Amino acid sequence: MNIEKKINSLYRLGKEIHKIIYNQDEIIHQASKHNPWFVPEFVLKALYGISYLLDEEKLKEWISNYDLSSNSKKNIGIIMAGNIPLVGFHDLITVLLSSHRAIIKLSHNDDVLIPYLVNILRSIDPEIGDDIAFVDSLEKVDAVIATGSDNTARYFKYNYKNIRYVIRKNRTSCCIIDAQEQVQDLTCLSDDIFSYFGLGCRNISKIYIPDNYDIENLITHFNNYSWILKHTKYNNNYRYLLSTYSLENRSYFNADYFTLMESEDIVSPIACVYYEKYNDVKHLKLILERNISKVQCIVSREAWFEGSIPFGKAQLPEPWDYADNVDTMAFLGSL
Repeated sequence: MNIEKKINSLYRLGKEIHKIIYNQDEIIHQASKHNPWFVPEFVLKALYGISYLLDEEKLKEWISNYDLSSNSKKNIGIIMAGNIPLVGFHDLITVLLSSHRAIIKLSHNDDVLIPYLVNILRSIDPEIGDDIAFVDSLEKVDAVIATGSDNTARYFKYNYKNIRYVIRKNRTSCCIIDAQEQVQDLTCLSDDIFSYFGLGCRNISKIYIPDNYDIENLITHFNNYSWILKHTKYNNNYRYLLSTYSLENRSYFNADYFTLMESEDIVSPIACVYYEKYNDVKHLKLILERNISKVQCIVSREAWFEGSIPFGKAQLPEPWDYADNVDTMAFLGSL
């Protein structure tokens, strides 16, 4: 199947996803029942993010940067994560557009939505179904793309040491505040922080603020996500943090549904956001260098900070925004 036809099929899938969102299809509630962390609000957000990826012109622009004409079809194992809805979908379309065959091992946390979208894609283009298979274990694959924790990454590297692989570890994202933010900026920042309960690698878990910045200013503008406290599992994490911090006599801000704590660490627990102060941009760059290998993306007001993206864009990556900043399309093209 030629690339143009695949792109058109994926574009048509995006149109079908728009219908799912508009009609609030039952699959949204099925996914929520299967995994309590996949609340309907966040399943809808994830579906919108996939439809955003499947823009025909963006897909063409993405593919135009690669020479895939000489690719011989390989079986590519994809070990998908399940921390947020549909997190493995980008790997799937990358494999398909690179003219390989996707052998998918789903996460048990997200084994409802991916097969559902694949079935729609197969109905749009039956030929593409020959290039997608779901398996319980990966055997006889030519390469592997795996996403997991730091611990599982060690296991993956050992298990697939005899073939080529892309193996991803834990990552998180951070935000740069410069005290010139408007209300809308901070509202968008709250999306970057609290979408998916903060469980994704593109969620902001660390905020860098100027020395003289009033951290409570953030609390004032984050109330639009106070509803997540009604979620039992999130609430349990929040209450546990409050108890732990009180017992340890630690200093923190209680924002009624999350906590803010000053820390040099970059990965915060659920229901907590870390912050750290900086003197100037030079100082900030030095601080970031400590943890840059753990950073997926950086957000700042209108992307003023070098290498950052605007507030509100963390959960809307472009097709060419690769997890762990590893160009998986180039990897697949080199096989």
